[in-house]
Amino acid sequence: MNTTTTNRFRGRAGRRIAAALVAAAALSLGATACGPEDSGADSSSSSNSSAQPTNGSSSDTSGSQGQHGGQQGHNGGKQGQNGGKDGGNGGGNGGGAANGGGAANAGNHRIYVGTLKYLAPGKMTIKPESGDMEQAFLVSNATRILGAAAICSDDGGTVSIGDDGYGTSKCTVEQLEKAAKTNSVTVRVTMNPKSGAAETVEEKYHP
Repeated sequence: MNTTTTNRFRGRAGRRIAAALVAAAALSLGATACGPEDSGADSSSSSNSSAQPTNGSSSDTSGSQGQHGGQQGHNGGKQGQNGGKDGGNGGGNGGGAANGGGAANAGNHRIYVGTLKYLAPGKMTIKPESGDMEQAFLVSNATRILGAAAICSDDGGTVSIGDDGYGTSKCTVEQLEKAAKTNSVTVRVTMNPKSGAAETVEEKYHP
């Protein structure tokens, strides 16, 4: 009787111990399984949160760069327009003197159109039609002098002019000085401002 009771007690205790061991193993496995999942969720959320500021900063930088690029393009357009206006004004001023009055720059030269006056041997002045200050210049045998009729002409009586209305006959310095003393001849003078020497003196024909 005692032997049977002892065996039953041992059987029940063994089953309880085995059940306790199984429950402990299950709890251990559950804790292990939950741990990686939580850490994975935390790491993914942290990586997403760290990625968000990076994306935001890059978009802000690209947006600011786009604004700066637009401003630079706008400023470039204004500069191009101003450059075109300056070029047009420069061309207009040069064309005015070449075609009939005043003074203008032509590279390293100055062009004057006005009344020719005698100052001294080899030296004359021109009074611009625009009303600017009278300009003195030197003449020599190297100066190209072209007459229409008042300075000289090919046969002494026939008018010789080109399409622009200026003389084409080659004249001498003496003939130019004689015409300058009349104070009635209009010429176009192209001179070097550094040396003050006239390179060409062309008579403007007046009918």
